[in-house]
Amino acid sequence: MGRCFHEYSKHHGEVERAGETMTAKEVVDEIYGVIQHGSDIGEIDVFLDLLETPDASYDDLNKLCRGTNATPERMEDMRLYRMDDGFKLGTWDDEKRTAYIQSRVDGDEELTDLDKAQFLRYRWEHGKSVSEYLSEWEITDDLRELCEGLADATGDDTYRNILESRLSDY
Repeated sequence: MGRCFHEYSKHHGEVERAGETMTAKEVVDEIYGVIQHGSDIGEIDVFLDLLETPDASYDDLNKLCRGTNATPERMEDMRLYRMDDGFKLGTWDDEKRTAYIQSRVDGDEELTDLDKAQFLRYRWEHGKSVSEYLSEWEITDDLRELCEGLADATGDDTYRNILESRLSDY
């Protein structure tokens, strides 16, 4: 919050929304809204931000987790990163992340949308059918948005194609 106020103080009287100068009260309300939204951010949001961070590091992870519901410990438990040989993100092609997701699928445990997207991406890459899972799992707007975000963050359009394959498999 302090950082937001500090930044605002540099531009007092110049901050606009829709061409209208915002009052200090409007700016404060906006800052509170940003902070409240930040506390709703979880591991998947932090992971996406890390994907878009050039040469992401553990320090970046810690910074991105501040003021959110995400924790480095929870993200490590989810195999979203590891520190075996330096900081490495748990992407769809990371052996430990893939094993974690497979164990959850095999154990019939609840999967996050990120688990689903990366599991489907892995199967797609290895020429395995994804239609069984696409028909079993509910394809929500959140999963679609996540696949779009993953495609944008990684430049890998396969994430977009996976969900569309559902239409062509039937």
